[in-house]
Amino acid sequence: MTRTTLRPRLADTPAEVRDAVDALLGSPVTRERPASAGFTPSVASTVVGSGGDRLFVKAAAVGGGLGEAIETGVLLADVAGDLGPRLVGSAVVGAWRVAAYEVVEGTALTTWDEADLAPLLAVVDRLRERLDPCPPLPAPTTPYATSFAPLLGTWAALAPRSAAAAHVRPQPTSAVAHVQGRPLPVDVPLPLLAELEARWLDALVPGTALHHGDLRRDNVLREPGGRLRVVDWTHLWTAPGWLDLVRLGADVAACGHDPGLLLRRSCWADAPDDAVDVALAGLAGRAWREGHLPGVPEIPGLRRMQREQGLHTLRWIEARLASRPG
Repeated sequence: MTRTTLRPRLADTPAEVRDAVDALLGSPVTRERPASAGFTPSVASTVVGSGGDRLFVKAAAVGGGLGEAIETGVLLADVAGDLGPRLVGSAVVGAWRVAAYEVVEGTALTTWDEADLAPLLAVVDRLRERLDPCPPLPAPTTPYATSFAPLLGTWAALAPRSAAAAHVRPQPTSAVAHVQGRPLPVDVPLPLLAELEARWLDALVPGTALHHGDLRRDNVLREPGGRLRVVDWTHLWTAPGWLDLVRLGADVAACGHDPGLLLRRSCWADAPDDAVDVALAGLAGRAWREGHLPGVPEIPGLRRMQREQGLHTLRWIEARLASRPG
């Protein structure tokens, strides 16, 4: 996963926003280094003040989801605790939202090394201990499965004769025309994927854990000693506790590791097989459909990432189904 989003700079924001950052930093900003990873076109910069102090600053306006995500990160800072960077302060400046975090010594992951897997499993252990069930929050949550439901329906649209299509709203014909007839890279029948996808809400809505929702290598920092920190806590979603790890599977597989082995080694080894299959089918459908759309100039790595996710999620489904008797 390479450089993805063309990040705006704090220097280009309204003067009032820059003043708020100066106040949080305790001195005027003298240097700014935008983040080199991620898929969100909001300000995400390490800034240095005239006194040498540093902060990692996120800033965006509300109205398109970016400022709202920063607000959510502020709300979840205490819940995330030392799983992520410490929140130093925040500000509301008109329509803009600003959050300032400690600078974690380390680097954003560009690949999952073998040495990262044990620390990753330690993070997963702590996510389960801390977030399942979801602790009390200052704002209401929504099931992730419900929020994702409008993105389902790829397999139902591509396998229209499947009885499962009646249980999920198929994507419009125009939305799947570009993948109609495109062979899948795995030997999994479309009707079976549609049948799994159809049970998405039943399988996932009952989950009660706080769901990070974007657990990928570009949202993980590796400290010099190997410890991992999770950033971008931007969703008020609930889901089965194992779903963050399952959603991470394609990202791990893209780096040459076995996602099934990682799941079996984790505290979620007892995740229900059928529900995991359902989750993978729904996730794969969205990634397969959107990954083959034309690129988004402002987010140059997005389609490549989605194709990668679609490929490895489908391969994981195939491997899971092939390993079962009958």
